Order: sequence, then C-alpha cells, then structure tokens
Amino acid sequence: MGIVELKNDKIAIKVNTHGAELVSLKSIETDREYMWCGDAEYWGRVSPVLFPFVGKLEGQRYRHNGVVYENIPQHGFARDSEFVVGGQTGDTLLFVLEKNDTWQKSYPFDFSLCIGYRLEGSSVHVMWTVVNEGTDTIHFSIGAHPAFACEGGIGGYSLDMHTGKNEIECGLLTANGVLGDRTVTHRLTDGVLKLRDEMFDEDALIMDGKGINTITLRNSSDAPVLQLRFDVPQIGIWSPAKKHAPFVCIEPWFGRCDREGYDGDLADREYSNSLEAGHSFSKEYVIDIL
Repeated sequence: MGIVELKNDKIAIKVNTHGAELVSLKSIETDREYMWCGDAEYWGRVSPVLFPFVGKLEGQRYRHNGVVYENIPQHGFARDSEFVVGGQTGDTLLFVLEKNDTWQKSYPFDFSLCIGYRLEGSSVHVMWTVVNEGTDTIHFSIGAHPAFACEGGIGGYSLDMHTGKNEIECGLLTANGVLGDRTVTHRLTDGVLKLRDEMFDEDALIMDGKGINTITLRNSSDAPVLQLRFDVPQIGIWSPAKKHAPFVCIEPWFGRCDREGYDGDLADREYSNSLEAGHSFSKEYVIDIL
C-alpha cells in the first residue's frame, strides 16, 4: 500500500494503490482540498472504484452458468484490492489490479482492470478500462463514488444538474440496500437541486443519467466549487444518513444495485455490461475545479 502523487501547474492529486483510490485533489494556487478527508466517524473512504458490482446484489448472491456465488460484498472487491502502478508520465497515472485467488473464487472471469488519472489544466480525467482476457463473455458493472468536501455540512450547498426539468425522480433503496419500488421526486429550481441532510435519510438517491451529463456543486454562497462531466446510464447522489456529514458524493455509474426480488442470471441484471472474449470497455468521467 502506498500513496502516489501527480501534479501540474494547476492541481495536485494523490492516489492510494489500495483500491487505486483518489484520496486528494488540491489547487496549487490556494492549497484548497476538494476531496473528503475519509474520517471514519462519517465514512472512512474518499473515492472508491466500484467493480465488478455497483451497490448490493439481492441476497448478496448471483447466478452464472448454473452456479450460485454467495457472500458478494457491496460494490464488489476492487475498492478493497491492491493495485500496482502500471505506468506514469508527466500528466498520467495508471494502476492495474493485481490478481487475487480470493476474489477469483467469487467472480470466475479472466479480465484485467486498469484505473487511470490524467491531469489537464484544472481537470482530472478518471479513466476505466476493462479487458476480457478469457474465452467466455464477462458481465460487470463499474462506477465512481467520489466524496467532495462541503464545509459546515451539505445544507446550503446545491447541485446544478444542467437540465431544463423542474423536478427529478429518484429511486430509493430498501432496508436491505437494493432498489425498491418507492421513488421520491425532488423539485429543481432552474435545474438546481438544493441539498438537505434529510434527503438521504433512506440512503442514496438513484436517478436516470439520460439527459444529465454535467453536475456542478455550488456552495452556500451559490458559487461553483467543482463539476463532474460524464455520460452514464445511472447516477447516485449520497451523503450518510442522519450524520450531518460535511461531504456529498456525486456518483457516475455504469450499472447499479439489484432491484428487490431479482432472481435472474448475472447476464440479465439491469444496466449490466457484457464483454466478449478479446474485447475491451473504456470509459471516463472528469472532475473540473472551478
């Protein structure tokens, strides 16, 4: 385990080889830290990579080729696995997931996963590449879970969804952490969602990513702090329930948790991704400091 640093004349980042997790993003000019600090009193992570699952599976199990795999952890195993530095240049860091017999017993696919970070001015490009190195089709989800510091708590902060809609419908999780049938509709004012602690009393808000490609975090003075740019089918917004936590997570996802009661095969999960032998999947999202 170790911390790898990268900087240009605008920003500096730190990435932990454990989970290839972005743990710091600072402005060179102001020394301001934009990431959550990872205080376990609220939440002990900063920006975990979610792979090969986003969220929870129904019953923490899945079925593939007639075999049932059980005790699957929430968000998969990448966030708790060691990566090695696969390359470093003046503006880019690449991390490669090391093979591990433990997780291969619960996810029987031959693949490689590379997580990359590229600096461009005041922006960080977070890059994911999954390669099918086996002979069978693989099925997976991948997503981001970055937590951004909100001084004094999220009350007064807002998220500009850059949409013409005046409301947004969000799915809610059950007590078991999978997607239930209930939804909640939040009002938008000129496309902006005002954050309140109680919005997350029932965990994350899950929304359709169609038509939302940029989310800007604004502070209590309505000044833009940072923005995320992406093109994803699902988005999660989260802050710990009933903790008045000083951060919010803006989460671009290629996949999501199971729907309550799902009992189908791995290949048929909603929003899952499939790769045939020899094929690759490459996506990115961008964090812009404003």
